Amino acid sequence: MNSDQTADIGRRAALAALGGAVGVMVGMEPGSAQALVAGARPATSHLRAVQAEYRRLIPLWQEERKSFAHSSNINDYWSGPHGRAIVALGAAVIPQLIHEVRKGDFFFNAPLAMITGIDVADGEPGSEQAKSALWLKWWDEAGAAGRP
Repeated sequence: MNSDQTADIGRRAALAALGGAVGVMVGMEPGSAQALVAGARPATSHLRAVQAEYRRLIPLWQEERKSFAHSSNINDYWSGPHGRAIVALGAAVIPQLIHEVRKGDFFFNAPLAMITGIDVADGEPGSEQAKSALWLKWWDEAGAAGRP
């Protein structure tokens, strides 16, 4: 495999992660991840299961986050068991998190950063509202780049 092919596979893997396909690799047969990266569609039943689990966890997290109301650190709100469970769902929930950010809930900036490992503000200080705008720009540009 030459370096161009390796770079193309790496790019496809990154785009698959942005679209949530990495989350569906859990429980797949060995070797099937290669087919996924090569362009095969993920199992929709697993995506539905992840989405259902997300919908189950959100109201629990909404209640849980009240216990962190004293904290000014947004990451604290995600440190409880339900917050950690949402983050553990991985890249498959990124579209739902982006939806929450679009609705104006900047609390979802933290799990986006935890799941993706991306600092959208590049270390620059700024408000959570400004970071929300950067997450939306990141998502929209990723889509324009061919997110599955």
